[in-house]
Amino acid sequence: MNNEFERLTETVLAGSPADRPWEGCVNQVVYRVPRGIKVSIPRFLAEHIRRTDEEREEAERLSERLSSAARRLG
Repeated sequence: MNNEFERLTETVLAGSPADRPWEGCVNQVVYRVPRGIKVSIPRFLAEHIRRTDEEREEAERLSERLSSAARRLG
């Protein structure tokens, strides 16, 4: 029974151990992943964290562009 949910990968999330951990709930399981240290987590979770970080960064860039445009309009 070696499926995608059982495969682990090692990763280090950006930040330091003193920063707040990444927290999320996937399929009614709550995950808390510390930052700045090597951890083994399921591959699907590592991919989910990567995608949500990319989406957050894109949203921040869009927000900055919209705020800049609004300031120019007065």
